[in-house]
Amino acid sequence: MAVTASKGFTVSARTILELGAELISSDAIALYELIKNAYDAGSKRAVVEVTNVFRFSSLRNQLARIDTAVEGLGGDAQLSEEELLEKVTAEIVGLVDQTAPEDARSQFITTIRSSASLAELRVRLVEGYQKANLLEIVDTGEGMSMNQLRGVFLTLGTRSRLETAGQRHFVGGKGIGRLSTMRLANHLTVVTTRSAEACWNLLRIDWTMFSHASADRLEDVSVVPEQGPAKDDPSEQGTRIQLRDLNADWDRDRVRRIVDGQMDRLFDPFGDKARYPILIRVNGVQIPIPTFDRRLLAEAQAKGNIVYYIDESGPHFVFTIDYLAYGRTITVHWDETDLLGITSNEDVSLAAMRSLGGFTAHFHWFNRQKLTQLDGVGTRAEVRDIVNHWANGLLMYRDGFRVNPYGGPNDDWLGIDFKALGSSGYKVNRKQLIGAVNISAHENSLLVDQTNREGLRNNEEKVLLVLMLQKAVTETFRNFLNAVEREERAKARMDVKDTTAFLENVSARTRRTLKQIRNLVPHSSAGDMDFLDATYGELEERLRTARDALTTAEREQRDLVNLAGIGLLVEIVSHELGRVARRTLDVVGQIDRRALPRQVSATFDTVESQMLVIRKRLDMLDPLSPSGRNRREVFDLRELVSEVLASHENQFQRHEIEYTLDAGPQPNGNFSIRAVRGMIVQVLENLIDNSVFWLKQRARADPSFRPRIRVEIDAADQELRFTDNGPGIAVARAEEVFKPFVSSKPSGEGKGLGLYISKEIARYHSAELYLLDAPRDGRLNTFVLDIDGLN
Repeated sequence: MAVTASKGFTVSARTILELGAELISSDAIALYELIKNAYDAGSKRAVVEVTNVFRFSSLRNQLARIDTAVEGLGGDAQLSEEELLEKVTAEIVGLVDQTAPEDARSQFITTIRSSASLAELRVRLVEGYQKANLLEIVDTGEGMSMNQLRGVFLTLGTRSRLETAGQRHFVGGKGIGRLSTMRLANHLTVVTTRSAEACWNLLRIDWTMFSHASADRLEDVSVVPEQGPAKDDPSEQGTRIQLRDLNADWDRDRVRRIVDGQMDRLFDPFGDKARYPILIRVNGVQIPIPTFDRRLLAEAQAKGNIVYYIDESGPHFVFTIDYLAYGRTITVHWDETDLLGITSNEDVSLAAMRSLGGFTAHFHWFNRQKLTQLDGVGTRAEVRDIVNHWANGLLMYRDGFRVNPYGGPNDDWLGIDFKALGSSGYKVNRKQLIGAVNISAHENSLLVDQTNREGLRNNEEKVLLVLMLQKAVTETFRNFLNAVEREERAKARMDVKDTTAFLENVSARTRRTLKQIRNLVPHSSAGDMDFLDATYGELEERLRTARDALTTAEREQRDLVNLAGIGLLVEIVSHELGRVARRTLDVVGQIDRRALPRQVSATFDTVESQMLVIRKRLDMLDPLSPSGRNRREVFDLRELVSEVLASHENQFQRHEIEYTLDAGPQPNGNFSIRAVRGMIVQVLENLIDNSVFWLKQRARADPSFRPRIRVEIDAADQELRFTDNGPGIAVARAEEVFKPFVSSKPSGEGKGLGLYISKEIARYHSAELYLLDAPRDGRLNTFVLDIDGLN
């Protein structure tokens, strides 16, 4: 038989699966694509209706239970098939969503209970699930005619919207958004009509025909629209997307999680325009989409506003920074020459600077330590939670519609948290920023979504956009904040000694003035002068009492932290000493008594080595003695870190941990700070102990794992960075791990005080200890000790 030669590529049916279910990364994005279709159709709003009778996860679990029950029939089965059928049927009925419409529930239960065997129950459960659950996206837009269903909806990559872009604004345009339905469900029905048409137009698609198991070619799979029922009102128009045989749970709790976690930011929450209205209902109950409360912005300590535009003289980048907490403002203006310098390493062309088009950006910066209660918003803790929810860097919106995944929890698209990879800084991190970049389809036509809707396609224009924003946020903004803070610290710097001297001077001058006044007033006013003297004496006494109370409270708090830290460190050291002692006894116990003379020398060498370890560990306790722990002194931080790491060398060798200390080029060959030496030791010890524990856990799970610890001392940024390649800390727990008695270690391994004490020590030194918001696979692995001001 002759084979007809192909004139080009032959596309298999399963390619559709690659473009739909496997390309769209989440159910929320798939739903978002269908909502955008409603907007592009001119609908005033989109309605999402969910009928949930039985969850998808329950379906899978019950099918597995039925299969297990069938396999167990006969042999040693304790129950008959009739008894098993009754039991499993009751379980299924008990899992029915009681909030579902009564007719849908009744029909599902009737279908299940009509089963005469376990095999039939399995078939009817699948059948009932497919009929009962329904996800609908309804709009009242222009709808589609029969010809449009054939020539547009069933044409992948259609240019229909691009060809009419001059007449209307569209947020879609790739012509494949409809394929996102196959991620959501296996069966699709499109019910649509245009105004003045007499009938509805129907299209039914079974997406399972395009599965990996299919060997068909795309053109061999028949998908044909058909004419539906007549319309009651010929002027009615719109589209109803009906999805059955859903591929995930769509119960009320899950829909609420999707809404709260993603739908609240699908449309620009910061713009002046009202967001596109969406109504979401599950079993008839509306799930409200949260809105961003702009009153939160009043808690920001600084903000930035960016405008990029092109005129006859070329491109301009204007960046205005307001440090609200200090009332300081600066405006930075970059012209074409500046942009050439900023983009020199990437060699971005002048043409791209013009073809990028104009855009705007804005953000607010929050110092989470200074957040307070906000009337109408919530308590300090609630305000902090809201900031944590929204602060992930800059979101991106095209004409008010979200461009994913920019500004997501695990997306650092501007490299704000990755200083090691470029010029980014740590002080301004994503968890402090709430804001957005605003682009448009008209102005920024070359900033195009990737097919999978995961960011913009890489080109010169995108590179330029990222470079400018990165430079602005991670360098210009950060440097301005640091400069203002340094100036304010210099103006306000006055220690306790200076304050005491000032008060004593004022007191002496006031006493002299009162004495002079007494000599000048008539004798008849002596009583008044006595009253002034007594009143001032009382004020002085209250001032001394308050000052003494504050001093006492400060000392008591410091002693409490110190004592807790010493106790924790003693526990760590005791563990090591116990291990060393056991090892020493093991060595002695292994001596061959019959060959004692030959073994004596080697034995004592081993004992001496072990005792040296003990001495090193005890040496680390000396600075923590009550007489020395609160005394500030000047010392070389690099040298101290080196000593602490060396004291752990045996421990590192035992667990095969590689460690490095990178101090970089330091002025005068060292890096001197003024601090309480023992307290800095406590911080390092706590970080090391925490790191070793979790490195061991990862090594247990992965035999090929090579544990590493890296300590960096950056003189330029005044930071000590402690990094390991262990499992890290979840982004959501970045604040929680610093709370007292919070620990993921098993009982006996930790008290949950180490990081809390370390953070308190940092605060005592007017420093900061925090987790760097630069997640590796969604985990945090770098602690930053900001030691600015300790020189």
